[in-house]
Amino acid sequence: MGKYSEHILSKLKENKNYYSMDDNSNIERCQTDEHFLGECILVNENLIWHSVHKYIGKPELLTKNHCVEKDDILQLGRLGFLKAVKAFDTSRGVKFSSFAVTAIVREIRCFLRDSASIIRPTRTATDLIHRINRLEHDMGYLPVAHEIAFLLDEEEDKVNKALQVGKGVKYLDEPVGADDQHHQSVTLMDTIFSGEDMEANVLDKMYVDAVLDSVKRKLSEQEVTVLKHRVDGLNQTQTADLEDISQMRVSRIMRKVAKMLDQSNKMYMKNDNR
Repeated sequence: MGKYSEHILSKLKENKNYYSMDDNSNIERCQTDEHFLGECILVNENLIWHSVHKYIGKPELLTKNHCVEKDDILQLGRLGFLKAVKAFDTSRGVKFSSFAVTAIVREIRCFLRDSASIIRPTRTATDLIHRINRLEHDMGYLPVAHEIAFLLDEEEDKVNKALQVGKGVKYLDEPVGADDQHHQSVTLMDTIFSGEDMEANVLDKMYVDAVLDSVKRKLSEQEVTVLKHRVDGLNQTQTADLEDISQMRVSRIMRKVAKMLDQSNKMYMKNDNR
């Protein structure tokens, strides 16, 4: 609490919910009162760090892997929070925290994607990346790492590193959120097909990109937007509210995506069994 000004501390002492973003009147005030908005952002920084830890990664690893300062991450999170406040419609009945998490995560991920330092692979790694690209082109799809290693007569560990540096590839059958104790996990495909609340299973950027890239060419703009909302953490009701469509429409779109991914997976399995 010591990091706040005396003014903020006095308001919190009078009413601990004075800056609560669960109160729509506070959000509406933020949209017209810049000073109050600034104070709300400071008091609600825990929402920013919660979003970072849960959906992006530990700040310490982000600063190490992407050469960014922790303060930069915080500033980006604040910018996402601000954008969420400006865009939030209190009449839709959507919980602000769910809406804000999406804006915060998107702001930080976009920065990390566009501004992170460039990784320069070695000549050997570059050659392996080119060979993997040619293999993918010749086969019409990208085999899993151990198959690539067998086909190219390379060590699987080297193939995995080349994939990570060259493309950041993630497979639909790769695990999401493995349980270290029981060695169990669900795959991206399982998560998309299940009826589980997507808020509890928000996928990181590479998984999201893998899904979108595999289906977005066959979807309308609205269908792509709905899919993005779902994998960004919004549930069916929130997605319907944001897009001003029925929940039935959201459900039909997700079933369409699931069917497309299922067909893609069956085609992959057919090729895999040859």
